[in-house]
Amino acid sequence: MKLKILRFLDVAVEYLIYGVIFSIPISITMIGTFAGMAIVFFLIKKILSPDFTSIKANKVLFLFLLAFFVFMDLSLLNSGPLVGKSLKVLFMKWGRFPLFLWAIIDTFQDARRIVKAVYVFLFSATLVGLTVFTQKFLGFEFLRGRVSGGFSVPSIGPFKNQNGLAAYLSCVIPIVLSFGFGYGFGYRKPNHGLVAKLCLLLITAMLILSSFWTLCRGGWLGIISGLIFVTLLTNYCRLKKVFWVLFSFSYVFCVPLIGFALFFFRNRGDSNRFILSHGAWGMIKENPFLGKGVGTFMDYCAFYTNNFGTYYAHNCYLQMWAESGIFSLLCFLLFVGYVFYRSIKVSLSAARSLNYFLLVGLTAGLLGFLVHSFFEVHLYSFQLSFLFWVVLGLTVALYSKFDSEQKGEV
Repeated sequence: MKLKILRFLDVAVEYLIYGVIFSIPISITMIGTFAGMAIVFFLIKKILSPDFTSIKANKVLFLFLLAFFVFMDLSLLNSGPLVGKSLKVLFMKWGRFPLFLWAIIDTFQDARRIVKAVYVFLFSATLVGLTVFTQKFLGFEFLRGRVSGGFSVPSIGPFKNQNGLAAYLSCVIPIVLSFGFGYGFGYRKPNHGLVAKLCLLLITAMLILSSFWTLCRGGWLGIISGLIFVTLLTNYCRLKKVFWVLFSFSYVFCVPLIGFALFFFRNRGDSNRFILSHGAWGMIKENPFLGKGVGTFMDYCAFYTNNFGTYYAHNCYLQMWAESGIFSLLCFLLFVGYVFYRSIKVSLSAARSLNYFLLVGLTAGLLGFLVHSFFEVHLYSFQLSFLFWVVLGLTVALYSKFDSEQKGEV
């Protein structure tokens, strides 16, 4: 009986996470419902059968995550009268993600489940691309039932604004492209799945065009970063002797240069971003180590920007530093940096397979999201924060699977 209950809980968590993935661009309510149920079922499962193997296998990662939350906790010392709000943000917004991440890593130890998750991403992303096209050419967006403002207006798809759509696409496009590269890989018949591969590449092209219509330069830069990553890593064998030179050159020189060019592509009120960045630096200079208190940026924004208004910082990393201090930011960067290190290390030694291409795509999607986060605060968005933690969790689960196979554990 207990085994049947555990099996039910395991499958329930798996499909609830699929529900979260599907709902990310569609419904905030559905995301919250599916994620909340997944966490509850996962905790019940762990109470009935305590197993911390997935944490032990990624102990360095979880140590960095723990340090990140410790320093966010310490930022409450500077919250003052806003400590109640800080506590709410810390536990109600940030606090759910370590459990959610653990649930994903633990549940998706089977690579076949990760393939299913990517299929869900593909289906959901295709709907997003189609609704952007109907918005552009037919004047309405069918997922939310909204009427378009015209062809010259930036596309927003089912999101609240074009930046949200651009962030979603900067993460999903490399995943779909890599899935297209890897689909049918290793099949006995060389042409098996050729039509499906062409369809995946057409979907990728549709999503890239949808991203172009957002007119979001940060999103474009995120996609460029992700596509460069996919191109270099999948051609590692050919470029082995000069791989790290090209890798470093691409991100130290080419990407900032492209970003600089895109910055001046069109004047769309960038002075506002400078005002907010200046305000963030004002907060940082006052409390560089522990910040002003997690969740307090918008409360202090007007004061540090000469009553400019109540806004986010338009830069995830500046806002994180301003709210919770430099140590919190460094722990977060070490946390995501460790994921990239492990993923790249595994990818460079793994044999070509569908799972290999999925790992490259997931890591590239994560990179695209984080690059775009230099220009927006996606980690503070309900929908997009779940996108980040889902893709990060799947990445960790997949490279952990590769690691265990290379060590002969499975």
